[in-house]
Parts: sequence; C-alpha cells; structure tokens
Amino acid sequence: MKKKLLYMVLGAVILCMSACGGQGEKGLETLTIGNQPYTQGIPIYLAEEQGLYEGLETESLIFVSGNTQNEALGADEWEVGVTGLPPAIFGGVSYGLKIIGFSVDDTVSPRFYVRPDSDILSVQGQVPGCPDIYGNADTWRGKKILCTTATSSHLMLVVTLEKLGLSEADVEIVHMDPSQALTAFKAGEGDVLACWPPIAYSVEEDWVMAASGVATGEQIPIVVVASEKALAEKRDVIKSWLRQYYQHCETMAGDWEKLAETLETMELDNGLTIDSEGARKIVEERPLPALEEQLELFAGEKGQTKADEIVMKYVDIFVAEGRISKEDRDALAAGGFLDNSLLLEIAQEQ
Repeated sequence: MKKKLLYMVLGAVILCMSACGGQGEKGLETLTIGNQPYTQGIPIYLAEEQGLYEGLETESLIFVSGNTQNEALGADEWEVGVTGLPPAIFGGVSYGLKIIGFSVDDTVSPRFYVRPDSDILSVQGQVPGCPDIYGNADTWRGKKILCTTATSSHLMLVVTLEKLGLSEADVEIVHMDPSQALTAFKAGEGDVLACWPPIAYSVEEDWVMAASGVATGEQIPIVVVASEKALAEKRDVIKSWLRQYYQHCETMAGDWEKLAETLETMELDNGLTIDSEGARKIVEERPLPALEEQLELFAGEKGQTKADEIVMKYVDIFVAEGRISKEDRDALAAGGFLDNSLLLEIAQEQ
C-alpha cells in the first residue's frame, strides 16, 4: 500500500507516501528518505522539489524530532536520511543505524547563557585552551542548568564541564524543552540556560554567553545515515544518493536567500516557529558541507578515521551517563557504526 507520512512532534500523520521499495513507476531505483526541516534537510527538499536527482526516485518523510525518526526507522519506514548525532547513536544501538557521512557542523548551535550578575562571569581565561569559556570549576559547581537532555546541547554541556574539570554530578541538570527552558529562565529559574537557534535569538539582551560548542574547540556534526537493511539491499543506490547529496550541497552553498527562504518554508510547514531574519542567521551560521571535507574526515581504516574519533567521543559520554551500556558501545564499534566504505569508493571514482 502506498503511503506518505509527515511526522510532527506528536507523530501526527499529515500526508501519504510510497513505502520503501525497489523500482518506482518510472523504472528508477527508489529510496525513502528520513528528512528533517532544518539546514541539513534543505538539499533533500530542494532536490525533490526541483527534480534534481539523477537515476533515483525519492520520497521523503519529514521529522521534526530524532526520537520520532528513530521510531519510524524501527518500523522500516525510511532508508537513508539526516539526523542529529544523539538520535543517530540511539538509532545505532536500537536498530543498527549506520553513519555514512557528516552533514552540517552543529558545533555552532549549542550556547550556554547566564544572567549578568552570575558569578561565572567573574572569571575568564582559566580554562586551558578555551579562553572563551567563562568561569572555573568553583563558579560552575552546583549550578542549576536548564537543558534539553540527549541533544547536541547536552553533549556539549558535558564537554564544557569536562573542560572545567567537572562532571554532570557536579551540577544540577534540569530537563526542559527549549521553549519551556527559555520561559523558565526569563522567570528567574535556574543559573544557566542551554539552548540553540532560533531559541538563542530570543534571549534577553543583557544575558551573557558563558560557554558554547565553539568555545570548547570540539566538533559535533549532524550526520548522514542509512539503515542496516537498506545498505545490505541497496548499497549502490545509497552510494549514488550520497554522492548527489553532497553535489547538491555544494551547488546550493552560499545562496543564502534561497536557503533561508527554503528553511523558513520547511519549518513553518512543519509547525515550527521561525522568521525570515532567524532563518537567514541559521543558514549562514551552519553552512552546507563539501564532499572534499567528508573524504578527509572518513579517510583511513575502518574504525580509525577522524570521523570515528569525533563520534565515539560522544558515544563514550553516553556510556558514562548510563544512557547506553559499555556493551552497546562495544557493539557499535565492532559493528561498523561508522561506515566509511561508500565515501572511500566515491573518492576512488572521482
């Protein structure tokens, strides 16, 4: 039965699309894409809207949440896609999801704000290698931090605490969704607000960004993924799609007006709140990836690449937090959670 689904935060079904299959009505190989209404999803959205895919017939499910995206993966409803690193890790543990590339760099997104009277601001320059992180272990210890857990912001918060010589046990992390956290912080609750754009564009003018993903000097990517089943059954098709994804990224890169316009449309169509100015800021802060960068990150022996180093750092954070087990971590590593074979073949074929 053909169906097309648009997943919202609550998993509401909005429209119908074709289920994962082999060849479409045009005799082309088909792929069902798990897309998101964010910067990383723009090339997918425009490629379908403008008919840019060559030799492929694609249809997309759009997810505003990595959690609902993983639920659909468990039901075998999509084959390739883009998602945040935290849901990719959980998808790898639960459903055998594989990372086959990186998309936009999400490092710029996580931001940690304090009020102007915070004692964290009384100290700067005491974190080795991270001059833009305010405070030290003493000023951060015991702070109540409003943060959406199991997100890139949460992972970067843990990294920030590590840079300060602290751990999650040294602070109080209160889970709230981004909008709720912003409202609560404005009302005086908490000592630190963890957020990301566009919420970060709505903070009070006198709040100070005491730390950020960029300030840590680390990197956290949005990732390109494929289901284990799809890789086994449609490997060459996925390789073609992956190559075209990066080609489209490079073609569209720098067209800020079109990118911002598309991002605004995607987010509004999926029940999110954004304006033209915010959309423009987001696409400029999070540029689309280039293939050459990916080939460098994924070059090398399986399990020994720069990409593996980046991703497994955050896997280890989830192990330390007790969100996944050591056995889960070892299974990811042994099972090729990062599959660099497609990018290596693309490099050889250039």
